[in-house]
Amino acid sequence: MFSLTFQKPDEVEIEKMPKSTLRNLPFSDHFTLSNPSSTLKLQNNESKVFIVGNSQIVLEQETGSDHVLAKQMDVGSAGLFLMRASYALIAFLMSGFLFVFCVQLILFLFLGLAIESGLTSSEEEFTFLVFIGTLFAIPAYLFGMANAMTLAMAFITDAWNGQKFLKTILKWDSVLVDWLSMGVFVFVPFLVGAVYLFATVDDWWDKTLISWFTCVFIYFLIFSAVTIYHEIDGCFQLIRYSKNREESFDHVKGRYSLEIVKAAFLMKMKNKLAGKAYFDTTVCGKLDCEPVEKTQEVKQSKPKYLFLSRLTLPFVMCGLYKTVHKPLRTIDEISGHTPFVTRSTWGLDTIYCRNRKTRYITVVKGESALTYKQVISSLICYLIGLSFTLIVFVAFMVWFELPAGAIGVICAAYIIWCFWSVLNSATLINLYDKVMDQKSDSDESEVLYQVRERFKITEPSDNFCWAVLFLEFLLLFVCPVGALFHAGNIPVGILFIFVSVITFARRYCNSTVALEELGTMDGIEEDNEMTGENEEAKEEDWREKHRLGLIMREISSGRKNDFWLSVFAFFILAFCGVFMVAVWKGADSGAVEGWTYTSKFEYPGSGSLEYTSCTIGQNIVPPDTTETSLTDFTFLATVAYKSPDITNTSLETWFNHNGTETNKTVDHEDMLQRWRSQYEQERGKSAVTYKYLGFPQSNVGVVTIRGTSNGWDALSDAQLWSAASLAQWIRAIMPLGNIFTPVLTYLVEIVSAIESKHLDEVAFYKQTSAFVNYVKNLQEGDEGYYQNIIVTGHSLGGGLAMISGAQQEVPSIALSGPNAVISRRTFNPPIAPGALERYTFNIVPDRDVVPRLDDLSQNYQRINCRSGLNDPLSCHFGIRSMCEVLLTCGSRGRPIPCDCLNLEEIYSSSLIPSATNVGETLEDVCVN
Repeated sequence: MFSLTFQKPDEVEIEKMPKSTLRNLPFSDHFTLSNPSSTLKLQNNESKVFIVGNSQIVLEQETGSDHVLAKQMDVGSAGLFLMRASYALIAFLMSGFLFVFCVQLILFLFLGLAIESGLTSSEEEFTFLVFIGTLFAIPAYLFGMANAMTLAMAFITDAWNGQKFLKTILKWDSVLVDWLSMGVFVFVPFLVGAVYLFATVDDWWDKTLISWFTCVFIYFLIFSAVTIYHEIDGCFQLIRYSKNREESFDHVKGRYSLEIVKAAFLMKMKNKLAGKAYFDTTVCGKLDCEPVEKTQEVKQSKPKYLFLSRLTLPFVMCGLYKTVHKPLRTIDEISGHTPFVTRSTWGLDTIYCRNRKTRYITVVKGESALTYKQVISSLICYLIGLSFTLIVFVAFMVWFELPAGAIGVICAAYIIWCFWSVLNSATLINLYDKVMDQKSDSDESEVLYQVRERFKITEPSDNFCWAVLFLEFLLLFVCPVGALFHAGNIPVGILFIFVSVITFARRYCNSTVALEELGTMDGIEEDNEMTGENEEAKEEDWREKHRLGLIMREISSGRKNDFWLSVFAFFILAFCGVFMVAVWKGADSGAVEGWTYTSKFEYPGSGSLEYTSCTIGQNIVPPDTTETSLTDFTFLATVAYKSPDITNTSLETWFNHNGTETNKTVDHEDMLQRWRSQYEQERGKSAVTYKYLGFPQSNVGVVTIRGTSNGWDALSDAQLWSAASLAQWIRAIMPLGNIFTPVLTYLVEIVSAIESKHLDEVAFYKQTSAFVNYVKNLQEGDEGYYQNIIVTGHSLGGGLAMISGAQQEVPSIALSGPNAVISRRTFNPPIAPGALERYTFNIVPDRDVVPRLDDLSQNYQRINCRSGLNDPLSCHFGIRSMCEVLLTCGSRGRPIPCDCLNLEEIYSSSLIPSATNVGETLEDVCVN
């Protein structure tokens, strides 16, 4: 043995070393190294070079000397940083849109489930088999999407690290990989850009970005294909060559065989169906090769049996299971991934933010042992962190005005969740104190660490495993494929076959399971082209184990894969929740009763501080006077929410509140329903709700579309704007994200290509655009004919209004409507940017998230939202926006909704008596 004595931050002297050179020392590269070490001799020095990130660790020894210096040298540069940052940036963009694609896939799966199974209409027959078959497609998609995003994260990391992983898995010459990477990330896209610049093409940057993205995506596919190949191949090699294998495959010819595939399937099923238990062990003592009882104090918990594992015990009696006691090991245990916590490596932030699933070895006695201050600081920091987390969380709940009972329940759950962790930390401190009280003359280090040992308690029989496997194949593959294709959801069905084949191959030929069962990688070197003790054979052995270990640790299992499983499970549960609410409440819920108005008071307006668009003009003919146009459109945008039996009353109150009929309004409900019935017979039903209102004196027809009021509306929101909204988030978190804006439109269009034809036909905007086109082309004398057509709506209705207005080239005014700049190419027909700039106008309240979905077009008016900062949701309410426009622009003869008095004090104090007021107070006209 030899000990390390730290002299300087960059120098380490090795003592008690035999007089030998580094070349002759029995150095062996472990497969956890990122690169194999290099040995070289220069003048009188011999060196061993290790690569760690962008640094080199050099062990240097003078010939004939017993001393070895360890030096660290940074080999990075600003140019290297910028180049690899650009690699990682475009890889991140590609991965971001892969994530958007996955979310859209989940969404379209649930939308297709609703439509194709007949749930969107009471007149269509419910198709149970389609419904169940589509549900059974979810597990394969869930695991497939999580695997895809795990690969994408590994691709980003590898792009930043200079393709180290890719060089390992491709088995190509590293020079060739570097040239290929340089071509994909730099040469090809920038050459394309240069060509378009020479050709004086205006959108040269758009085309450059598209070529750049395409090259990187193809490179990612190569990366993924090779990784998956080696992952599955590693499973086969472990089963065939491992020294701990129970079955010999020496008689099998060729690299692969049906027998090995069957063994892999059987191993996976036995691992998955087996009963398992675990126990936690706390070890305190010396790290040596003597038996644990002689050198270490062990505190072992009782075995803990998983609930489902206990259910396997009764099946032992009937022969489906047998009892076993077989340990299970993880990749971290096999690779010896046990970081040391010493006096020099300790850091308060490092300890608090450590991965708590990783086994750390804490040095508690010896030369590099932690100090008492460090140990106590670790515990105090942990307790303070838990307390601060609770305090901040409670503070936010109080700020959002949650009920005291709900806050108490959440706090109690958090405290219970933390209790066992705190108790475990206290136990470790007690053990530390016990070790420190013991006197020892030895200079060897003593350590403290915890181990969780996992083992099998029961194992299923072979026949039972094959029966369950056949059932899984039937339910999770055959049934979903039949359901998706029978329902006509062809794009999602084809994608399901592709995803499920890869997912099932990876899950049932799983190298992580093989390693867990066999417990070692030793033996796979038998398949290498070079064997023996020479350097070439050792490097190939290192490369095989390094590649397989890295794939298992970073891709097949681990935190990244679990994280993405959790993310997509969240989206599945969220869409499932909205879907169930939609089925439960139906498509007709959401209609509201009318508001109470008063004409006894009025808002004088803010004078010179009014909104510049209080009087909308420029090719927009208002239903009444120009002076009240913005106010009128905020009112009309909310009319679609009102029950049909009070629509005319609301219109008359608003436009004819003085008892005259200077501008009588007409609700063309019968005409609209006749047209809609005919349209839905030909194109399919849709849950969209809208009204057609006429103003004969102004010769204006207004189509007002209802916003989100039920589950189907929420699913439609997601269908139309989820891809664009997620693209905005990706751009926001990317450094220099705005430079990628030109390509977002094309990428969102590609992502939306998986939408089925039937799903596209029942998209809400399809019907509203068709109706706007119908009334626009009516001839004089036809029912519902008006010379000027305007489309309006609030929230979802506002977004649909802008889509239909831009498609049919009629003015559209949205109140808090999501936009259509990024998503414009996903609509059918696509919307030209000029149409959005010419025909759309959006009213955007402050702190309202909805009108900021997708990018704003050229014409919009921001208005104040005076609610508290802890109540941003109310900024989206149509009544609040109407009151704000009335307050700022002035009511100018329009009645005041009494709901304005329930808002902030300024909405009440700014009111003045109108000319019709004969001494009434606000309480007189509104309270009752």
